Amino acid sequence: MKKNSKRYIEEAIKLKSENLIWQKFIAREIIFSSLSLILLFAILLIYSCLNFTKFNKLAKLTADTILNHEVYIDPNAYYFTWLILLLIISIAALIIGIIIIKFKKEALKKSYLFYKIYDIISFIATICVIINFIIMFIITPVTIDGRSMESTFSDEDKVLLWHFAYSPKNDDVIVLDATNYGDQDKFYIKRIIASPGDKIEFVKINNSEFKLKVNDTLVGDLDFTSWKKIINSMGYNDTLEAIIAADKFIVFGDNRLHSTDSRTFGVIDGDDIIGKVTIRYYPFNKFGFPKKEVLE
Repeated sequence: MKKNSKRYIEEAIKLKSENLIWQKFIAREIIFSSLSLILLFAILLIYSCLNFTKFNKLAKLTADTILNHEVYIDPNAYYFTWLILLLIISIAALIIGIIIIKFKKEALKKSYLFYKIYDIISFIATICVIINFIIMFIITPVTIDGRSMESTFSDEDKVLLWHFAYSPKNDDVIVLDATNYGDQDKFYIKRIIASPGDKIEFVKINNSEFKLKVNDTLVGDLDFTSWKKIINSMGYNDTLEAIIAADKFIVFGDNRLHSTDSRTFGVIDGDDIIGKVTIRYYPFNKFGFPKKEVLE
């Protein structure tokens, strides 16, 4: 509602002028606002339900980071409860708005008071839901647990994870769902070493040194046992070179001596990649985009 309209209504209330025109104007504002919110919340609810699997994973990451393991609030229940509750409130407001229009007796003061209360509640609630939606579906705060990405990222670093319309590529630092790789309900942070279509080779440097070669680049030390796990997970047997299949990726931790990665469980599925790590925001003295620092 515009400031001028509010001022005229407040002056009418002070003068005890029960103006039915202003009462109906308030009712139309309530109806328009509630219809808009019903549409918004319904779209968010439908989108959340259609993407529930991804939403469930991101909700766990968000809860672990924001709540810091100290308080348990089921993130799914929290988010969906908000949406459903606001849908009910908006529908109730719509019904009240219609009643006000059809109500013959003038009640300008009560109508305006209801509008102000509903306006404040709906504004705060909408902001909360939109912030939750952005965190859940666009860019998510994540806390790193472990040493596998040192010294690029350290234990307890907090980063932002971008996952909206994200397409994984080589050298991206990603977070993946580790359920299919030996750790139920856990997530790994790793670097993509090879992507679909890349040629990988097991290269002998000397009698005691072997490396993994991706296309024309040597990416790190690799023993034969680890090489076998990688190619076996791709369906190959005894070969020293292979092509990465569609929607398959090889991932390593930057701290190669302390990382559970493709050398242990083989290639990963693209569907298990949650998103790309973008910026570190904590600790504050390390804020920014860290440079790649691989510990062989």
